[in-house]
Amino acid sequence: MNEDHLLERMTWPEVEAAVEHGIDAVLVPFGSIEQHGHHMPLDTDCFIARALAERAAVHGFGDGVRLLVAPTVNVTVSWYHMQFPGSMRLTTDTFLRVFRDVCDSLVHHGLETIVVVNGHGGNVPALTVAVNDYLAKTGRRVLVANWIELAPEVIAELETPTIHAEEAETSLALALGQRVDMDRAARGAFHRGDAVREAGLPWTSLGKYDAFHRGPSVIVPMDMLRDITASGVVGDAAPANAETGQRIVELVVPRLVQVAREFARGAS
Repeated sequence: MNEDHLLERMTWPEVEAAVEHGIDAVLVPFGSIEQHGHHMPLDTDCFIARALAERAAVHGFGDGVRLLVAPTVNVTVSWYHMQFPGSMRLTTDTFLRVFRDVCDSLVHHGLETIVVVNGHGGNVPALTVAVNDYLAKTGRRVLVANWIELAPEVIAELETPTIHAEEAETSLALALGQRVDMDRAARGAFHRGDAVREAGLPWTSLGKYDAFHRGPSVIVPMDMLRDITASGVVGDAAPANAETGQRIVELVVPRLVQVAREFARGAS
């Protein structure tokens, strides 16, 4: 893949020239280093966010939208995976500081239109705080694109819960070329609420955990995942396939370009 849109693969004169020529937006992948069951590596969220951002940059070029892809922010908010070896995490306070420093660095060089491409559901609450805090303190707007929310048509068709390392995420990983061992893909804690109750932890029937929970709901905190799933999977990874993942890619990539295009025009 051509690397002329990858910020860290460019020389500083190349970055300077790109900014002078005009960049519509910079995409910043946010992932995580955390367990993804027995069938996918710890960097799966990073891989997904990065791959989608790179494909969006290529797609955007064909549509006349000039995008750069910043280095991936790898270690993020994953404290609830720490029972599984290799998982890493930032505290929320540190995450907010990292977010601001990354954005400030890009803005300093004239890359003021920033879209976060987020591959980790656990980052969503912190990123929501981060973008609002950044606007309050700097007057600058940053957008967050969560891949799962850019492909609701496909997610709605799946019969299994969409939570972690399950059918949707595994399918997307397959389509993007991540290392996936389908022989080890398994059904984990299929319903998170049931698993929490079975573990003897406090719960409410209105608790929201599935990414597309419907009906009345309340927000509940995360749980240490090994308390509710031995494999680390929450949902069912076994039905995953690359065809489903490719359908997600075909929805997400042009929508990322759309977001960047519209955001850039609104900022101009």
